[in-house]
Amino acid sequence: MTTRPIEDLRPCDLPRRGPRFVLVNNRVPRFDAHCTLCCARIERGYVRDPHTRLIYCASDCFTEHEKMG
Repeated sequence: MTTRPIEDLRPCDLPRRGPRFVLVNNRVPRFDAHCTLCCARIERGYVRDPHTRLIYCASDCFTEHEKMG
């Protein structure tokens, strides 16, 4: 870590965030869920962003949403 003021922090000074996504196979979310990007209904298996808790129908939608942000 560093003792610099928080305004001067760079991304390399921050601790690692952990996993970028969680792949869930053969499971259905508890509620009637839809993909965050393409709005497809999630039927079996999905990708979840552990930091925002958003769900995606496939890893392609997740990576596309990451590129947009």
